[in-house]
Amino acid sequence: MKRTLLLFLFVSLHGILLFAPAAASLQGLHVGMKGPEFSLRSLGGEPRTSADLKGEKLTIVVFWATWSKKSESVLARMQQLYGKYKGLGLSVVAVNVDGQNFSEKMLADIVAVQEKLQIGFPMLADQGLVTFHDYGVIAVPTTVIMDRERVITYELSGYPLVGGEAMSDFVVSTMEGKKQSVVSAEKTGYHPNKSALRFYNMGETTLKSRRLADTAEIWFKKSAEADARFVLPHLGLGKLYLQRGDGTLARREFEEALAREPANPIALCETGMILVNEGKADEGVSLFEAARKAEESYAPCYYYAGYAYGKLGRLADAMKMFEEAETVDPFDYASFVYKGKVLEEQKDWRKAFDAYKKGLEIILHLN
Repeated sequence: MKRTLLLFLFVSLHGILLFAPAAASLQGLHVGMKGPEFSLRSLGGEPRTSADLKGEKLTIVVFWATWSKKSESVLARMQQLYGKYKGLGLSVVAVNVDGQNFSEKMLADIVAVQEKLQIGFPMLADQGLVTFHDYGVIAVPTTVIMDRERVITYELSGYPLVGGEAMSDFVVSTMEGKKQSVVSAEKTGYHPNKSALRFYNMGETTLKSRRLADTAEIWFKKSAEADARFVLPHLGLGKLYLQRGDGTLARREFEEALAREPANPIALCETGMILVNEGKADEGVSLFEAARKAEESYAPCYYYAGYAYGKLGRLADAMKMFEEAETVDPFDYASFVYKGKVLEEQKDWRKAFDAYKKGLEIILHLN
C-alpha cells in the first residue's frame, strides 16, 4: 500500500513539475521591461492598485516574506529612503509572499514585522502569489524599482551587501538628480531593444494560453533576433525545449544565455540539471556552486544540488542542500519533489512519502 501511494504521489508531482509554465518560477526581471499592474489588498483588507500607489519619480516594490532572512534588512533600508524622499516623489510598496493563503498567524507575523521596523509605507498581501508570478520573481526578497511610466529601471534579487548599497545609491542619485555611481550605472545601463521586449512579452503571453502556447517559440526567437544581448528569450526557449523533452536544444539556449551573462543563476542551474540527467553529476554540481555564488537566494540552486549529490551517493550533502532550499523558500514544492526522488532511490519509503506529500500539500495550498 505504501509503495502504491508513493507511486501515486510521484506521478502526480512529476507531471506538474515537468509541465509547469516557464513564467512561474524561472523567468527573471529585466530593466527596460514594463512592470505588470497589480491589484492587492492591504493588511486591513482595503483594495490597493499599482496606479494608486505610483510615485511621481520612482516606485519601489519589495517582494518579501517573514521566513526570508534578508527581508527585514531590505524593508528597514526602504523605510529610511521612504522617510527621506516620500515628499519628493518616492513611493514604496511591500508585497508579502509568505504563502499561497493567508492565515491569522501569517497576518500576525507580518504586523509584528511592520511594528518592529515602524514601516510607514503600504504593506500588501499577495493572496495566491499572483503578483509574485506576474513579475517573474526568482528569489525572496526581490526589489523592483520603476519610473513614473512603470518601466523597470533597477532590480535586485536577494539583498547582498554590495548590491543593496548600490541600489540605495541609485535611489538617492535619482531622487536628488545626481550623477549615478559606476556600480549603479553598470546595473542599469543596458535596456533591451523595444522590439525585443515586445516580442518577448508576446511569448510570455502565449505561454499562458493552451491554444497558443506553441507560438511562444516563434516570439522568443524573434525577440532574440531583435536584440543579440537580450538574455530572457534564450531562457524562455530553454525552458520550452525542456518541457518538450529536448535537452539538446534546451542546453544550447541556456549556453547562449551564459555567453551573454556568465553568472546568470537560471542558466547555470538549468544547464547543470541537464548535465546531471546525462550522468555528469560532478559537472552539474560545479555549475550549481557557481549559481549559488551568483545568487544565494535562488532556491533551485540548492535542491538541484541536493538531487545531484544524491546521484553521487553523497546523502549527507544532499540532505544539507535540501535543508538550505527549504530555508531559502519553504513554499517551493519542487524542493520536496527532488528530495523525494533521492530518498526513494535510497529505498527510504517513509521519508520519500513524506517529502512527496509535503510537495503536494503546497501545490494544493493545504499548508
